[in-house]
Amino acid sequence: MITHVMQSILSNAKSNKFYEFMVNPPAEIYKNWLPKEHFKFHVAKQSNKSPINDLVYYDQSIGNKYRLKFHAIIRVADKPNRIVFQMRKFGINLPGYIELEFSDTPDGLTLIETLRIGFNGIGKVCDPFIKIYFNKGFFREMNEHHKREWQNLTDILST
Repeated sequence: MITHVMQSILSNAKSNKFYEFMVNPPAEIYKNWLPKEHFKFHVAKQSNKSPINDLVYYDQSIGNKYRLKFHAIIRVADKPNRIVFQMRKFGINLPGYIELEFSDTPDGLTLIETLRIGFNGIGKVCDPFIKIYFNKGFFREMNEHHKREWQNLTDILST
């Protein structure tokens, strides 16, 4: 299992606004988030009243070399503090998760973004193949992307 954790402290941000945006992103806000890197993010299939099991669609570039383009199912929706997305491609749930944790503090919002990719147990033999794409270069670019995207979203949501 490959785990990569990124953390930001965002002044003037609130967990509730970030949570609401991530479970139901308005197109007019999303298109201004990072227009040269974020292409699409929307709810593709909504479940009942809870965001759990909603299917969302992501398409974004990470730096100049990498691109994440997939559907994801919302597995955890603990309003307003935690969301877990499980990646899905070709109708198959993948061993890839993006977890977002939001905590309001006196200094602003503490945001922890965790990527978990790969297998536990016997499936771990596949992890070297996963590391071909999700390598040190990817995570270096992901760190930079994380800083840009969340600060930019803070600016957008606080206006």
